[in-house]
Amino acid sequence: MKVLKSIRTVCVALLVVVMSSCDSWLDLKPIDKVLEDQLYETEEGFKQALTGVYVELNQGTLYGGDLMFRMVEILAQRYNLGSIGSYKEWVAYNYGDDDVKKSIDGLWQKMYSLIMNCNKLLENADLRKEVFTGDNYNIIYGEALALRAMLHFDLLRLFGPVYKTNPKGLSICYNKKFAYQGSNILPASEVIDNVLEDLKQAEQLLVKDPVITEGPRNTAASDGVNDLRLRTYRLNYYAVQALMARVYLYAGRNEDALIMARKLVEIQSKWYPFADYNSLMESGNKSKDRVFSTEVLFGLENKKRGEIFTNYFTPELDNGILAPTNTSLLNIFLTESTSDCRFTPFWIRPDNGKYSFRCFHKYEAPEESDPFFSYLVPMIRISEMFYIVAETTDDETEARTCLNLVRRNRGLVAFEDTEMVDIQQVLKEEYMKEFFGEGQLFFYYKRLNVSSIPAGDDSGMITMDEVKYKFPLPDSETDYRN
Repeated sequence: MKVLKSIRTVCVALLVVVMSSCDSWLDLKPIDKVLEDQLYETEEGFKQALTGVYVELNQGTLYGGDLMFRMVEILAQRYNLGSIGSYKEWVAYNYGDDDVKKSIDGLWQKMYSLIMNCNKLLENADLRKEVFTGDNYNIIYGEALALRAMLHFDLLRLFGPVYKTNPKGLSICYNKKFAYQGSNILPASEVIDNVLEDLKQAEQLLVKDPVITEGPRNTAASDGVNDLRLRTYRLNYYAVQALMARVYLYAGRNEDALIMARKLVEIQSKWYPFADYNSLMESGNKSKDRVFSTEVLFGLENKKRGEIFTNYFTPELDNGILAPTNTSLLNIFLTESTSDCRFTPFWIRPDNGKYSFRCFHKYEAPEESDPFFSYLVPMIRISEMFYIVAETTDDETEARTCLNLVRRNRGLVAFEDTEMVDIQQVLKEEYMKEFFGEGQLFFYYKRLNVSSIPAGDDSGMITMDEVKYKFPLPDSETDYRN
């Protein structure tokens, strides 16, 4: 691929080396322009290289913007953007627009450059097993495999066909080796097979992840030795299983998705308790954990998370604010909005008189900064596992139980045993409420091949098809292959 030829120096720039001993993986800071052979001479160098990949996921073209609250949420018609110049072509699914094409190309190149970094780390780990101590080889290798799988999977969800109707359609390439030459564009089903192969191997390698016996450990150690703590910031054992459940569901392998999601549901109360409802709903609480951090299986540590709010959602913005109309917001939350802890703490009507609609405060920095949830951006949360069980089980009682458990913890009334419940309709409503600003709704629509979705400006329904659901390959890629 041309992208691989054009970034010969990216790996060295992103990969980093430890020049002196350090007690914590989490304290390591990327140092660029270091020769690769120096980087991989020590276990600390491998840790630093892996940290560098996680840090780069926070780029605005990736999960620090477009793949979280910006581009994919615009495609899901989350916001009322009207004719705002920088967004209107995305709203119209005009992938041929020059600026849109540039953004798509940048996303493609960035994701494949990080895949290349994962492959370089994996290849060097195989060559230098002797530098690792304890279980660190398996854990580092497992996380790198999981990162490679996750990046390929999201590329597939963007550039691949609607899997439900066209699993054999050509999609993307799956790069398993560090190489500057391109690999073949594969049918979507083969990409799924490769993703699952990597995730299964990662799961096996992570069987001694301390998250299994001690939970995510989202606090610093009293002795200052923080290795293998804050596991929520890593693709840990449970996060890998959750990602597998998501992939199985996307591929229509519902029985496998159900088996995997049930495993996470079983350990939820022990390690991933639901957010404290009363604290969230408390008036005047300026340090609300609006990302529900205790429920997050995997999230990114984004030191600039507060800028997400100030740059895109604050009512102080004069234009370009990302916000839905009041009508669409109430359509999502129906008549239960005042009791739902996904509404009251998140959606606040500004008191500056500038806007009449409510503004989104999920990513607002807490007044009293917490070293953990202040920087957390959710990637996979436990509630999704309950939704997967509800969607894939044949047992209506089990489905109702899973939905009720999430709903009760959000402040909603549970469905009665005798009450007729349209499980699929409730799931659609839950996805719209639960994952606002987290980039999952567009992929939900695409997975189910939803034929029409509500327009962000309340103008009616927008007809959807594979042309709108599928990004075209970037010009740089097609030109190179041609």
